[in-house]
Formats: sequence, structure tokens, C-alpha cells
Amino acid sequence: MSLITKNFPVFDCDAHITELPAIWDHVPLKDRELVKQSYWAEGMNVVVNGRDVTRGQWDQTNPIRSVVECSGPGTNKKIIRKLRQMPLTDELLRNFNYAGAREPHARVKDLDLLGIDQVVVIPIMMFNQFPWVENVYAADAVARAYNDWVNEWCSQYPDRLFPSACLPLQSPELSVKELNRVAKEDFRLAMVRPTDQLGKYPNQAVFDPVWRAFEETGMVVAMHSLATAKATQALAPHGHPQWSPGLLLENTINEKQMMGPSQSLSFVHEAMVWVTNVMLSGFLEKYPKLTMAVMESNATWLPLVLEECDKAMRLYKSQRNLPMKRMPSELFEERCYIAFEGDEEGVYRQHKLFENIGIWSSDVYHHDGADCWSAMREMEEQKVPPAVVKKLMGENARRMYRIEPKMFVTKEPASYERPAWYPTKDAVSREYAHLMRVS
Repeated sequence: MSLITKNFPVFDCDAHITELPAIWDHVPLKDRELVKQSYWAEGMNVVVNGRDVTRGQWDQTNPIRSVVECSGPGTNKKIIRKLRQMPLTDELLRNFNYAGAREPHARVKDLDLLGIDQVVVIPIMMFNQFPWVENVYAADAVARAYNDWVNEWCSQYPDRLFPSACLPLQSPELSVKELNRVAKEDFRLAMVRPTDQLGKYPNQAVFDPVWRAFEETGMVVAMHSLATAKATQALAPHGHPQWSPGLLLENTINEKQMMGPSQSLSFVHEAMVWVTNVMLSGFLEKYPKLTMAVMESNATWLPLVLEECDKAMRLYKSQRNLPMKRMPSELFEERCYIAFEGDEEGVYRQHKLFENIGIWSSDVYHHDGADCWSAMREMEEQKVPPAVVKKLMGENARRMYRIEPKMFVTKEPASYERPAWYPTKDAVSREYAHLMRVS
């Protein structure tokens, strides 16, 4: 297999960062006790609304057993699967403590190996338990602490690392205030999760000031989906049961049939529900200056959903509560983008549909993360034109975020520093070849 040399900058629209417990130093002392009662992590314990809701996920001495810090340069899904099946000792596990998930200097070294020139970093726990924090003032303090921390983190490499903001959506008013604050700090996007949180779905009327603020600041709305564990159901305050596509999967699929069913489909279903809702409700016409990105939900499903939305508009146009003058597919192509991962063959086969709206994401350091080299190989195999490859691998994302392109990496590394026992790509490909056969 020949090594790749690229002549254009790659932009990663969605790679992750481990924000806990680093952000606590940015919580003002006057807010510290309130935050500890509402949302706090120490070691392996995460407390939300005074309740311990998770344990063991953030054990830094055992990162290969966590899905959020196990994938780095030179890995792929097959290697991660093999590593997670191996009886690794604590000493061997130290080989997989990817410091780039937490430390900017290590991150830039990994970017060079991954072939990534510029990246927007995305948190993880701020999507998981944080949306269910009940105290709005605690939520505001945590969001401000995260935004201050990640801005400082990225400022050490301002041409390569770009921060995404989080909002205390428990309070639309405080969210508007925080959105305006981070916009002045030159944040280009803020994250929203497309689920019912504390009894409120993001496109309800109560959030109108938030969407207006997005329009005024010009920041991108990044709708980022996630798996929904049953544990989050217990976080709902009395009288406000939580509903999301992921939770529906958790409640309907027997745990004996599949462990963590929402991990497989929640990302896709959350995004599909949101896109359908937005496209058929007149949302984008109500907010004509809004730019929206759909993150970490794959993209192959999008053409079918847009086709169905166009069909529904033609059939039920007269029944709309909000007037719609444009076809959903036209609005999406004009105002929206969607993230895809490197192994999505369906995107490459339909590259004409994704040419101007597709934005590549590595999803590093999560268990399904991958480098740019593997994505470029997939595109070459599917005969995606070079001009389209450049758009999908960076031009579209930079246009969306209004970021100047800069290139720091041109050549794929010939090798990676690995211990002798570490599984190689060729070895795991041979071992798992039978899984790819269709009988």
C-alpha cells in the first residue's frame, strides 16, 4: 500500500476533547459549592443533581476500556476491536493513554500523524449528563467554565485548534448572554443536542431568543447527537420524563439482545428526527440567517430523508402552521452542512449530492475515530473527483466556519511507534476478513 501525499489542507469538523475534570479550575470560587451540588466529577464519579450517575468511564489509567480516549494515530476500528478483546495488563494499557485528548501540545503532534491541519474540538460530557442539570445558575457557571477553558486550550495553537462553545440551554436567557460573550471571543460555533431536555425540545418557542442570537452573531448551530443511556432517564425531574430516539431504543430492545442499543442508532435517529422537524416546520425560513451543521450522525441517510420531506411538503403544503416557500432539499443545500465519517461508502457513491454540504469528521479519540488517510483512500477507491475530495475534506467546513486555510501536513507517516505485541493493520484485516464476507 503506497503512502499518500496531499497538496491541500484537511479540516476536521468534529474531533473530541476530554473536558473533565480540567474545567473545574475555571469555575469561580463563589460558584464552586453550587456547581458541586449540581454537576461535578472527581476521579471515576460524576454527580448530577446530587446523584452519582456514572462510574468508571473516566478512569485515566485504563483508557482502552473507555470508548472516548482509545483511538489515535495509526489505529482503526478493527485495531480497537482487537485491543479491547486482548487481556491487557495495567502496564500495557499505559500505551493507550492518549494525552492528545486532554493536552494541546500532544494533540498537535497527533494531528501531524493523522494528516489533519486544522480541527474544531468538541466536548463529550457536556452532551451526556450536563443537559439535565436542573439548577440554571449552576449550568451557566459550568458552561462558562468550559468555554473559558477550551478557549485557553485552543489559543496555544490558534491556527490549528478551534473551540466549540457550550450553552446553558436550561435557560434561554442565560444562553443568549453566553452566546454573545463567546462570539466576542471569536468562537465560530456553539453546540446543541437535538433531544428533549428537561421537558423542552430545541425548536420550541421558548428557544426563539437563542436562535435569534445565533443569527445576530453569525455563529454556526452545531446539532450534535449522542448515545442515550437509560441512566439519563433517572435524571429527569418529577413530571418531566425524558424522550429521545436513543432512549426509545434503550427501552424497547432487551439488554440480553444487545448491550447499549442506543450506541448503534441513537446518533442517526436523533439527527433524522431533528432534520425532519426542522425541514417540515418552516424553522429555517423563520430564521433566514441561520447556518446549521448536523454533527456525528453519519450522512448516508440524508438524501432519503430530504426526499421524503420534499414529498411531504408537496402533499401537505396547505396544512403548515408556518408558511414555507422553498423545498426542504433546497434549503438544506443552501444553509446546512452534515458531517460524515471516513468509511461512509454511501456518501462517496452519492458525492454529487454531498459535494457542497459534506464535512469530514475524524471523531478522534473515540472508538470509531479515524485519520484522514483512510478517508482519502476510500474516496479514491470510489473514484471521487479530486476537486470534490478537497471540498469534503476541508473546503466546505472552512467556508462554514469562515476560517482561513493553512496547511501543516503533507505526507502520511511511514510508521508509528508501537510495542512489538501491538496488532498491525494487516494482521487484524486478515483476522477479521471473514466478517466482511457475504454468505
